[in-house]
Amino acid sequence: MTDNIKDAIIALQNGDSSQFKDTINQELMNKAMDAINLQKITAGQAMFGEPVEVEYDDLEPMPEEEPNEEI
Repeated sequence: MTDNIKDAIIALQNGDSSQFKDTINQELMNKAMDAINLQKITAGQAMFGEPVEVEYDDLEPMPEEEPNEEI
């Protein structure tokens, strides 16, 4: 438990519910921002991470197009 949470609990015990509410809201916002930043990093790594190797033997060949004589 962080010092801020302990201080919030003490504030609530002393009857200062607004201080408790403000501190808890701030702690929740900090955790939410940390989670958002982590998701940004994860998304960036997925986008710019190691290229995926494709086995060309597993791909079906493209059908050959017949030349268009009308051009």
